[in-house]
Amino acid sequence: MPTDKVINRRRLLQVTGSLTVAGLAGCTASGDDNVFRIGANLPLSQGWEPYGDTQVRAAEIAIEEINNNGGLDGKEVELLVEDNQVDPQRARDMADRLVSRENADVLMGPISSANRVAVSAELERLQVPSLYASQYEGPVADDYCSEWMFHLGDIPSQKISPLVPWLMEEHGDSFYLLGDDYNWPQETNGLVEEAVNANGGTVVAEEYVSLDTTDFSSIIPRIVREEPDVLFMTVTGAGAASIQDQLLEQGVRDQFAQVGLAHGQGVVQGASPEATEGVITCHAYLENIENDANTEFIQNFRNEFGSDALVNYFTGPAYNAIQLLKDAVERSGGSSPDDIRDGLQGASTNSVLGETSIEMDNQMTVGTSVGVMNAEQKYDVVETFDPVSPSGECGNL
Repeated sequence: MPTDKVINRRRLLQVTGSLTVAGLAGCTASGDDNVFRIGANLPLSQGWEPYGDTQVRAAEIAIEEINNNGGLDGKEVELLVEDNQVDPQRARDMADRLVSRENADVLMGPISSANRVAVSAELERLQVPSLYASQYEGPVADDYCSEWMFHLGDIPSQKISPLVPWLMEEHGDSFYLLGDDYNWPQETNGLVEEAVNANGGTVVAEEYVSLDTTDFSSIIPRIVREEPDVLFMTVTGAGAASIQDQLLEQGVRDQFAQVGLAHGQGVVQGASPEATEGVITCHAYLENIENDANTEFIQNFRNEFGSDALVNYFTGPAYNAIQLLKDAVERSGGSSPDDIRDGLQGASTNSVLGETSIEMDNQMTVGTSVGVMNAEQKYDVVETFDPVSPSGECGNL
């Protein structure tokens, strides 16, 4: 859950519009050549606080480490934060504001696919790169080959392709697909169906609900009637917790495995632990990934924000994105938007996600991990998949 520190930031955002939350004390975004500005264009309201807040915090940790070691290109780094309210037009406006009025050198975000596509269209005019540290639909996305949007989350070939055969081996070969009615769930489920069919399985039904749906009482009996082995969910926001509680209330949780690609920590905490234990997910980052970089990061995160501060699958990618930015600046020898864009093409780091790199398509090569939710509503890692490179279909990048 958000702490007072994040709640106070949001209140101030509502008053001032943009806020410097890390970097030089007392310094404003005035175009000072000795300051490097990262403009975070993230959702901090409308039920998406668990996603946006944790990315802001992860960026703050990364920026503090960079500033303690001389900054970027000899410049102190500041983080400027805007709440895009999960609205595509506002996300575009916030990108413009952060660059044109707040002098951001690079953007970070947004999170939702609809917002990302809206911002990608604006980046060509702004000529500033953006670091998109979120899972998404991959090559089928309208902006997959964007020159200025760097996609630093996992894509279906890195997650769906290995996950579906694993699920079939562990739980069975019939799938019920349930998602919210927008592009990420629809495109993802299309790829899930392809993988299921390719591995000899069956999709028994595919259903979509409006984005604000929290009542699944009429849908659950339909799922039960189809007798799937796997309920594969791309339900987001409050719906993720709601469906878990309602599955428990109707006494059907044990009838099929439950997979939730948007069942993140901080979202499912709205449901009882009994309703969420055993839920399966798969991401490039989970809090309990075991490597030295993640152990240190989690310790620093807890020291800074408290032992109960939320860490979820959006946290690590945001931190990792700043590490790739650091490598990009060092590789290019400069910190202008053009330098950053050129340096990111080929950037790499060995950080909380393990070894990651941007080899082609402005898309990150990364491995993924399967997690199963425990009684404390955290994911235990039960399987890992090797890093997969993107397709290389963006020949102009």
